[in-house]
Amino acid sequence: MTSHYPDSGKTGQQLRIETIEAMNAAIAASGLPDGWGFDLGEDAEQWNPATEEFIGAGCTTTPGTRGQLFEVNLYHAPGGDPVAFATMMGEFWESQGYAVSVVGGVDLGVEHTTDLRADRPDGSLYAGVTASTISFNLSIYSECSADPSLRKFAGPNGYRTFNEFDPDPYHPTNSPSVTPYPRD
Repeated sequence: MTSHYPDSGKTGQQLRIETIEAMNAAIAASGLPDGWGFDLGEDAEQWNPATEEFIGAGCTTTPGTRGQLFEVNLYHAPGGDPVAFATMMGEFWESQGYAVSVVGGVDLGVEHTTDLRADRPDGSLYAGVTASTISFNLSIYSECSADPSLRKFAGPNGYRTFNEFDPDPYHPTNSPSVTPYPRD
């Protein structure tokens, strides 16, 4: 597992599209097309790629430059055997060309927890699955990029600035202005 990644040079818009496509592919492969949310429970916000905004999490590129990447973690009530679910997801990512390895273990404890990760050829984390009798969790990680657009939220219609003074900057109440994506 590497801690310095190649700088993909991709924009927030590009990584948003790729992250959504990767998560949608994982959900399709899971056999559980509905019910994926940002937490478990009736009140949990559900995955809705049409409205998702992303803001980068820190990463470091190979020359030591500070970069950003997008990360999505979704949860689903268990829909069967957790070991079989995690194994199926690992096989899906292997079929896509990613290297899959065990992280925490397989079939651990009374909850039968199984943790797998999928890595890109450069060693950077691409995806993960944690499955137990409590929940199924899918995670997708974009490539690392030092592009300055990743310092802003990348949403369905463009970029918006993170307003730390808004009472809820992740779901702003002050009708933030959005800078449309550049046209090709």
